[in-house]
Amino acid sequence: MVLLVPLIIVLTGKLSDARSHSLRYFRLGVSDPGHGIPEFISVGYVDSHPITTYDSVSRRKEPRAPWMAENLAPDHWERYTQLLRGWQQTFKKELQHLESLYNHSGFHTYQRMIGCELLEDGSTTGFLQYAYDGQDFIIFDKDTLSWTALDNIAYITKKAWEANRHKLQYEKNWLEEECIAWLKRFLEYGKDTLQRTESETIPLVMKAVAGSIVLAIALTGVGILVWRRRP
Repeated sequence: MVLLVPLIIVLTGKLSDARSHSLRYFRLGVSDPGHGIPEFISVGYVDSHPITTYDSVSRRKEPRAPWMAENLAPDHWERYTQLLRGWQQTFKKELQHLESLYNHSGFHTYQRMIGCELLEDGSTTGFLQYAYDGQDFIIFDKDTLSWTALDNIAYITKKAWEANRHKLQYEKNWLEEECIAWLKRFLEYGKDTLQRTESETIPLVMKAVAGSIVLAIALTGVGILVWRRRP
């Protein structure tokens, strides 16, 4: 738990820097996890507040904020549970593929961050980024529908993904349309909680982490990705 404190501080500081509000989803796949660690975890955040979690043990998407549970109908959680079960299988296959390309074995991680920001001037931005073992791997440019590969092996994966134009268009539409719509909805649902000061946010996240190994491991992935991401 102590080791997570710096990550939480980085998370809250980075997400609040020079922006109004953000919605982010972090997904983390782990090869050969062992010791009760889930092989797949997904965590959603509005600003620095955890709002949803899913893991390969519970196999359920669940709310992590009371205002999420109160405002979203049961069919929402069931629909996205099924979606995340599909992502769990996708992450497993892609992580195995990356291990074979890099000639790796043992404990490795594969991370995905997708989200959007509503800036103070009313403008919006979206982002999609992949990392392998905490290192930036592939970054998606929603404006040009293109991927930036950061090494030769990532380039091989990029070419395979670019062959699926339907997937690229889906990502673009979600980033430009749905993400901001969801963010505005969540801000309305949780406006009382989200108005808390930064000093109150850290204990809030700590409370969410306590008693939840799923969220603890997810925050590790979150800390790595948010620290590495540049505005």
